[in-house]
Amino acid sequence: MGNAFRNQPAPALYPDNKTPVAEDVLEVGLLFAFSLIAFSFVLIIPGIRGMERLWATLRVFTAMFIGCVILVSNFGYCWYCGSICTRTQYKAYISPAGSRQEIEARIGLYIGLRGTNITLREQSCGFEDNYINEKPFPNEEIDYNEQILWADPWGQGRLGFGRYAGRYNREFRALQFRGAPYPILWIAEYFTLDGELIRWGRKFRTAGWYTHILLWTAFATYLIAILLYIFNIQQGAKFTVITGCLMILSVFAYGVIIINDPPLELPFQDAALNRSTSNATTSNATTSNATTTLPSTVLKPSFGWSWWLTLWTGVGTFFLGIFILVLDKFWPSTAAAIFHHSIIEDDLSFFEEDSEEPAPEEYRTAPRIQRGQGGTTRGRTRRGLKPHDTVRPWPEIKAPSEEVIELQEVPTAKEEQAPQ
Repeated sequence: MGNAFRNQPAPALYPDNKTPVAEDVLEVGLLFAFSLIAFSFVLIIPGIRGMERLWATLRVFTAMFIGCVILVSNFGYCWYCGSICTRTQYKAYISPAGSRQEIEARIGLYIGLRGTNITLREQSCGFEDNYINEKPFPNEEIDYNEQILWADPWGQGRLGFGRYAGRYNREFRALQFRGAPYPILWIAEYFTLDGELIRWGRKFRTAGWYTHILLWTAFATYLIAILLYIFNIQQGAKFTVITGCLMILSVFAYGVIIINDPPLELPFQDAALNRSTSNATTSNATTSNATTTLPSTVLKPSFGWSWWLTLWTGVGTFFLGIFILVLDKFWPSTAAAIFHHSIIEDDLSFFEEDSEEPAPEEYRTAPRIQRGQGGTTRGRTRRGLKPHDTVRPWPEIKAPSEEVIELQEVPTAKEEQAPQ
């Protein structure tokens, strides 16, 4: 059995381990789920009549957008990101400066709430002419995307890379044993340090912890707001305002916690290109080789689209809730039409029903039925008012007068045929 999967004398053959290195599966799944709900609603739009079609479309798509932003930003990896195109060492071992072991590539750092995502993709950066046709590793496709997490568990752990160290340090050591490219290890190592003024790993981990808690709370209030809009517009608007405040608080908490001195800046010095130039340097006519060094590049990340999207969506959600509160306070009929509610009104049609008789005097002079603090009431149609909903008791029904009605006897058929 020892040679079952081995082609003698070659080493064992293993199948390709195809992984989604270009996209985040969880983010794609969340986007697909919300897109599926939105598409399902699009199919039923033709069945909605009148202006209710417009209001229903606005309600559904606004709710889907806010929920999608909260979840995608919570699991996204673009809260703090940046990339540079530079010339760098590829293998983990030291290679001479300007040797053919160095590559031109775009290096990206994408920091999320639960970890980092480091990418390395080979491409021409303009340091050498005709680099694409003269790659140092022509038989290898250099396209890496390594994800290193510090969440679950979120603890900092002990110093070092042992079993009691934090998750990020242990995953970094696993990358070293696996032989990850040098630029990826170079960036990841900065987040394993936790001393003096270099505490970037601790800062971003703490910021991710508090931010993801605030976003989960915002998602809970978002769901409560959707349920409350079915029954009470005013209370639903209040929870919409709370949702916006939590989203704004989450981005500000993230921006404040990650503040560190010095800021996160990762240097990548471009390789010195050994371009031999014959120059006379001394009076004895000897020549020396002058080395031309290109300027160094520094990776300086900044706030990414996840941070900005959460911020502006939170601001929009906050003002949306304020707008709905004002609309329901001063124009309740318009708010009721938008959210498909019916307002209880003081109208004779509540009591007349289909009868031609006028309503009793008590109901004509009855005061207007006041709405509660909750604003409009859903499902209370004009024909749906019950006796116990009124402010006055129903009038007593008088017993019918006892009048004796004399019936004239009608002769039957047999009596008519009887002989006289």
